[in-house]
Amino acid sequence: MLKRYYLLVPYRDNMGVPQSGFIIFLVFGIFCTIAGIAAGAYILKPKDQPIQFDKWGYVVIIPIVVPIVAALLFEVLSYYRVF
Repeated sequence: MLKRYYLLVPYRDNMGVPQSGFIIFLVFGIFCTIAGIAAGAYILKPKDQPIQFDKWGYVVIIPIVVPIVAALLFEVLSYYRVF
């Protein structure tokens, strides 16, 4: 019986494209998104004022970030067939 070594051989989806290419694309997209948000915050901030976050900023950020992190974690775990 032939065993599959999932961690040694890159998994390919139905189209034959290696998943590592999608991971690189995803990381690049996340980096560009964060850079765009930082640039927008820098442009829109008042002159000679530091960027400050109060508790309401975290109330807005947490519901946005938690589902994204959960979805990425789910994909990584399903990629390595943990569950």
